[in-house]
Amino acid sequence: MSTTVHFSIKYDGPALQSHQMDVRELGPALLALAGLLEDANKAAYPDGEAVRVSVQGNFKGGSFGVDLIAVQSMASQIVSMLTSPGASAASNLSGILQGLGLVAGATVAAGAGLIGLIKWLGGRKPTSVKTLGDSEIYEIRTQDAIETMAVDLIAGRLYRSRAVRTSLLKVLKPLENEGIDYFASGQDGQAENIITKDQLPAFVSAAQGEEALSNSLLERVVVQVESPVFKDGNKWRLNDGQGAFFCAIEDQEFLNRVEAGAERFGKGDVLLADLRRYQLIGDSGLRVEYTLIKVHEHREPLQRPLI
Repeated sequence: MSTTVHFSIKYDGPALQSHQMDVRELGPALLALAGLLEDANKAAYPDGEAVRVSVQGNFKGGSFGVDLIAVQSMASQIVSMLTSPGASAASNLSGILQGLGLVAGATVAAGAGLIGLIKWLGGRKPTSVKTLGDSEIYEIRTQDAIETMAVDLIAGRLYRSRAVRTSLLKVLKPLENEGIDYFASGQDGQAENIITKDQLPAFVSAAQGEEALSNSLLERVVVQVESPVFKDGNKWRLNDGQGAFFCAIEDQEFLNRVEAGAERFGKGDVLLADLRRYQLIGDSGLRVEYTLIKVHEHREPLQRPLI
């Protein structure tokens, strides 16, 4: 027993007006697409059944397109339907394709998902990421403005997987060739998401980014303020007693009080706050990043007990 989803991809541009594409370009791209769905499935549903992709064999005119069938076995997913809220066998496969942005859905608009997020970022790194209900809110702060984009939780998981971002770039590799100008995907003959050649650098940048290995919330911890920063977007230097670290500040109410002068800092001041700790892995190795989520109290310097 299995569940299937039909969708299409196509490449287009002057080089494909004859409706032919070099198999040395198409073959690796289709293999990369199969790898993309496998990697996305592992990132979104680690305990889910494997996904495979089959070519249906309808090659479109006017460009070079391929109809595909994504198939996921349901043999052992009856258990997951009972134990994994919101991740039933019937919805996993559609959730993966929508999370990637290859197809639209009832709650995922055309042009959204991982593909839409990477296009919106345009090579930039998010200043902060917040979870709000069934969405993740990506924020980019500059000196002049705050930009935000919301994606569903699956798209957020896929963005944090470097393997998924790398596989997606391999699917887009034909765009590096002269005369192949865009990649499109969708269902029922609709191009629901389009990636153009000039957007390719954003996907290169995303593939080279780090991967989040862990994401933990540290509640009501005491940190000492070593260096507050009063310029938007800059990180504060804090110390938790084990060492100093730079930390992004997400608590907008706290920042508003700082901006209004209601929060004043002296040497050794401490904060009782909630921190989010990320472990990231990239080409340079493992590193840790912190974000301050909520300030509960701002205290004067801690006093040493008298002996």
